[in-house]
Amino acid sequence: MKDQIKTLLLADVERFIAEGLFGNDGDSFSMRIPGRNEFLLIRSGDEKPERVPMNGPVGNDADLHNTLYRVRADAGAVLVGKTAWSEALASLDTVIPTLFDEQARHLGKARAPVRESDLEGLEEALGGGANVAIVGEQRLCLGPTPDRIVFNATLFEKCAKAFVIAQSSGKPIRKIPWWVCSIAGGRLKKDQARAAESLAAGRIPEGMNAY
Repeated sequence: MKDQIKTLLLADVERFIAEGLFGNDGDSFSMRIPGRNEFLLIRSGDEKPERVPMNGPVGNDADLHNTLYRVRADAGAVLVGKTAWSEALASLDTVIPTLFDEQARHLGKARAPVRESDLEGLEEALGGGANVAIVGEQRLCLGPTPDRIVFNATLFEKCAKAFVIAQSSGKPIRKIPWWVCSIAGGRLKKDQARAAESLAAGRIPEGMNAY
């Protein structure tokens, strides 16, 4: 399983780079090894990932990934870093609203930006099931599977771009109805419960691509 996760992680890194979502200083990406209390972590500029235990002291940016995996048992992968649009979103110091039904279905409701190193605030921001957060100038994306983390990161980039442009226009921003968010949120929570069970049992979650 470790070798399989390593192969999937490196493949995702190539996809992120192609999308412009990875490669800046401070960017990092990790994947949980299903059924084990450890994950693989790679930083921008690294040629290969390192294995990181979840229960021991790790230090540096690995602490952030460690915290996220402890808080979210459904997280199979975590992407940390910044892009031009996520930096622009962070500079607004406001909460990105739910603008699209796809956003509600797969990313959940985002919370207010969190100060850098505020792990308690981060736990609160992601504890409710959101798959994205702004921490300092960085954006965090979570996903249950190797495919879903790429989809979530790409989707959030599009949402950040749309919101920053709309906010700069000064015109009213239309949000999707509350009942759409409620239905989508319920489906997302079911996905997350299944993902947590699969990861704990040592399997990569399946059936995570349904709308």
